[in-house]
Amino acid sequence: MNYFTQVWDEERDDEYASWGTSTWYFETNHTDLVLKQITVYQNGKTVKYTEEKQEDEFGGLCEGPLTIDDCDGEIISKEDFYLLW
Repeated sequence: MNYFTQVWDEERDDEYASWGTSTWYFETNHTDLVLKQITVYQNGKTVKYTEEKQEDEFGGLCEGPLTIDDCDGEIISKEDFYLLW
């Protein structure tokens, strides 16, 4: 498994724009498919997605392969990911 982040320095463009900017956390498998995803917003709101819960009214699980190079993010440990999970 791979664990990494991406900082999104733009606000949402919907009714939740007041949540602020966000940091995204990803768990991907050996084929770079996102298995779990966490988005933490500036106001503290957190949303989580898995293969079992792929979407809700706030967003959804990333589709297709994703690598840290695609995100220009930082590698994090499995432990750090699961502290947020």
